[in-house]
Amino acid sequence: MIMFRRGLVRRSVAGPATSSAVGFFAVVAGMAPTAVAVWWSGGQVAGLVVLCLVAGGYGLAVRNATGALVTAALGWMLFNGFVVHSHGDLGWDSGDAVRLAALTGAALLGALLGKAWAARHERPVVLETIPAPRAVQPASGLAKAASSPEAAVPPARESRPVA
Repeated sequence: MIMFRRGLVRRSVAGPATSSAVGFFAVVAGMAPTAVAVWWSGGQVAGLVVLCLVAGGYGLAVRNATGALVTAALGWMLFNGFVVHSHGDLGWDSGDAVRLAALTGAALLGALLGKAWAARHERPVVLETIPAPRAVQPASGLAKAASSPEAAVPPARESRPVA
C-alpha cells in the first residue's frame, strides 16, 4: 500500500513559542549586519533591506507563520529603537507603517516559501500492514493432555553409539 504521509517532511521546525524565542536571537544577530549596512550606506533603507533578508530567511527556515510574524515585529522594534531613533526609544513616524509592512511581508513570504518547499519535497512512504496474530483454540483432547503434569516433561531421547 502506498500512502502519502504529511509527517515525513515536517511542515514546521518548531512551535510558535519556540520559533518566536529563537527568532528574537536571530533578529538580534541580524542587527549587526543591519547596523553595518546603515553605517556604510548612510541611510536606513540598506539596513531595512538587510533586516528584511534576515526575517525572510528565518521564516524560510522555520516554516511557521506565527513565529515569522513575531520575529518581524521584534525586528521592527529593534530597527525602530536602535536605527531610526538611535537610543532604544520606540516611536511612531510616518515611515514606520512601511517598515513594518516590509518586515512582515518578508517574513510571511519566507514562511510561505518554506512550506511550499517542504510540500514539494515530500516523498511517498510505503507502508506494510502486518496481520495481527489470532488466538488458537486447542482441541478438547489436546487441552486435557496439555494440562497434565506429565505433558510438561519432554520425552527422553534414545542414545545411540557413534559408529
